[in-house]
Amino acid sequence: MALNLRRLNKPDPRDDGPDRGDATFRTKVAVQQFMNANGPLFTAFARAGVAVSEVVEGEVIRQPASQAMRLATLVAATLANKEPSAVSAAEARPFRATAASYVASRWLAGMEVDVNRAAAEIAGAAKLADVSWDHDSYKDDGISGNASLMITAINAAATLARAVEKYDFRAGRAYVLGKRLVPAIVEAASRTARDMLGENGPESDVRNVTQTAARNLCAILEACYERKAREVVALLDGKPEAEKRAWYEANDPLGDVLSAFREWTLCFGAFAVAASRDMSSVKVPETRGREMTPGE
Repeated sequence: MALNLRRLNKPDPRDDGPDRGDATFRTKVAVQQFMNANGPLFTAFARAGVAVSEVVEGEVIRQPASQAMRLATLVAATLANKEPSAVSAAEARPFRATAASYVASRWLAGMEVDVNRAAAEIAGAAKLADVSWDHDSYKDDGISGNASLMITAINAAATLARAVEKYDFRAGRAYVLGKRLVPAIVEAASRTARDMLGENGPESDVRNVTQTAARNLCAILEACYERKAREVVALLDGKPEAEKRAWYEANDPLGDVLSAFREWTLCFGAFAVAASRDMSSVKVPETRGREMTPGE
């Protein structure tokens, strides 16, 4: 998706749009909610080297996803002082991303998840929050949607740069980042958003989903990259320089990274679309015209 720099400081056009319950808008919100709530789990699977086919079969994701949903529900129940069974999806939603990140980190470390203990700790931290410091930079500072999209792109580049700084497969950091990784994220996020919302989807909705996809796919690409880097370093460690050069001439590790990333992109997107078919029938909060925050 091309970014028009001249439009960054211009306010978004008025978007009265159709009824906020229209199918495209509901799909948009449902897709974003799924990505934000489950992105950390897919990133963990990619980092651990789980085969995409295993995730597609459903067994790998079933328990972590269930634990994350239960954790978010318990946090909401604690804060709202109600029974977990009385917690609505909307009340649990702000804690879904945090819960998924917690479960994903424990899963990667091979550690058990004590959902009740984790819920008490997260709820305790939430109670310490000072609402007077709550600030939405996009809404409160009047940042336009196009500027928001540019910020997302910059953050994606910065995230990937961290991985490239550690190891660049002898291809040069500028080439790896600027010519291979960043274009892959831009293309994947743009295509994912357009495929999900259709060619006639409202520009603001497509932009929103592009941002959500870019943020989550960036984490997955970083995981794929770092896993391959560790694999190559371990493989070539202690080998003579001539043997290392010969290996690089015969192999394309960057190609392997991008191939794995494409598989995860298709898998993640397919799950999001499948989930949105169920979620989009439920009334969703108004979010047209702005990027959803991680907790939404």
